[in-house]
Amino acid sequence: MNRAILNMSKLSVWLTVILLFSTSLTASAVTDKIDYTHDQIRDLGFEIAHELRCPMSVNQNLFDSGAPIASELKGQIFLMLEQGESKQAIIDFLVQRYGEKIRYQPSLSMATAALWFGPILLLFGIIGFAALLIREQRKHQDTNGNTYE
Repeated sequence: MNRAILNMSKLSVWLTVILLFSTSLTASAVTDKIDYTHDQIRDLGFEIAHELRCPMSVNQNLFDSGAPIASELKGQIFLMLEQGESKQAIIDFLVQRYGEKIRYQPSLSMATAALWFGPILLLFGIIGFAALLIREQRKHQDTNGNTYE
């Protein structure tokens, strides 16, 4: 019985430590706002708007698009910058809201691996196919008595 009480008190001490640690992390995450200057807000807002795709316009970023949703999203970006949000937090928010398609350069994941590695694999495949084709032509020319130099 005494041992059970001792184990319970150790458990309560650990739970208290974990609770205090987690609240300190949460408090620091809430207070980690960035104080941007007006010029930094403008430059960073334009940079983010150039990096993100407009959900309504075909092949246009938010900066270049004249669609109403692009204006709304640009306003959201500047509002979040004024509130001290980081560039990555803003992009993460918009990706969560609109999906990975809002990025011009999607992040590397299992779903986007073909986008990242597909062109390289296709290039190697074409080079390999061309090498085999040339090799077969040389072999065919050699069997016909022709010399290839």
